[in-house]
Amino acid sequence: MGRGGTFEVMARIALNGRLLVPGKLEGIGRFTLNTLTQLVALRPDDAFLLVVDRPVDEMFRLGPNVEVVRIRIPARRPWLMRWWFGRPLGRVLRQWNADAFVSLEGPLATDMPPDFPQLTVIHDLNFEHRPEGLPQRWRDYYQTEFPRFAKRAQVLGTVSEYSRQDLARTYGLDQGAIEVFTNAADDTFQPASLEEREGARRALAKGRPYFIFVGSLHPRKNVEGLMSAFESYRALGGRWDLVVVGVAMWSDDLPALSEEMRTHVHFVGRLNNADLVRAVAGADGLVFVPWFEGFGIPVVEAMACGVPVISSNVTSLPEVCGDAAFALVDPAQPGAIAHEMHRLELDSEAAQSASQRGRARAKTYSWAATGAKLNKALNTLLT
Repeated sequence: MGRGGTFEVMARIALNGRLLVPGKLEGIGRFTLNTLTQLVALRPDDAFLLVVDRPVDEMFRLGPNVEVVRIRIPARRPWLMRWWFGRPLGRVLRQWNADAFVSLEGPLATDMPPDFPQLTVIHDLNFEHRPEGLPQRWRDYYQTEFPRFAKRAQVLGTVSEYSRQDLARTYGLDQGAIEVFTNAADDTFQPASLEEREGARRALAKGRPYFIFVGSLHPRKNVEGLMSAFESYRALGGRWDLVVVGVAMWSDDLPALSEEMRTHVHFVGRLNNADLVRAVAGADGLVFVPWFEGFGIPVVEAMACGVPVISSNVTSLPEVCGDAAFALVDPAQPGAIAHEMHRLELDSEAAQSASQRGRARAKTYSWAATGAKLNKALNTLLT
């Protein structure tokens, strides 16, 4: 086509890069970064426009065939989201002569004609089923706008079979028309050496073995249930500590802990990728017991490191874990979670078996495969 550019290209594809913020990549942001990196590499003859709302870091430039444009007001409030994805984004897409828009977080370009090709990924419907903890303004935004995005997109994707069925059931969509683009673990998530594990213990848990939790400190993640389970685990005679990686989404509140628990629970905040890998690989077990999850990237990352996983038995998590979890537990039963934590500490043979199963399971997920599937869907969108 070559419209608006200096070299001949096959297609001009605009990308939503709003979540690519250095040091603040959460699950959907990491999905966006890894999947778009694969997509750009697979389409060297296409031109891409990465649309952002903050200055972009060099690590997010994705490839030599990618331009970057910034819509200067950050879209970090519901009313700003509606504005940003409306006329400002539409103006950018028209001026650049975009052939399609790819948004891997849900929102679409609402100022474009209905037949303008758009692809989106809605990761889960937690705001429909577990809205507690969401500020009302965000609840209203998600519950009003996301059904429209789901029905407006020419290609709609999600990240698990569970979420595909949920989208179809909740929004009255054709399940067969919804694509599944799974998450994966970065290649940097690998088993740690004994020396590396000891270093992680010293850095994070005063030299003691530890369980780890990774995720936002949000009611949906059941952090209070995790704390209750950990306290019961210690009462059973458990000796390991608990490291909590993540920050609060909507408030700065942390769970209240007893004096003894404060000695053994370590809140370390958000970690950069290298430190996150060290923290996960150095753990003796992941305890991940949310009420609702569209996929659960921490599960696959822990498995890739050979770290045994204790996971919730609800929503997408049994699907993601397959037969590789050390235990699947009811998130409403802290006592049962504590029992499995204690069993993991005491039963080294079962822990080793779960480690091996987990590594094999993690290899069934890859960003390369997800990127290839997204590329195929984009080809369909452009024809």
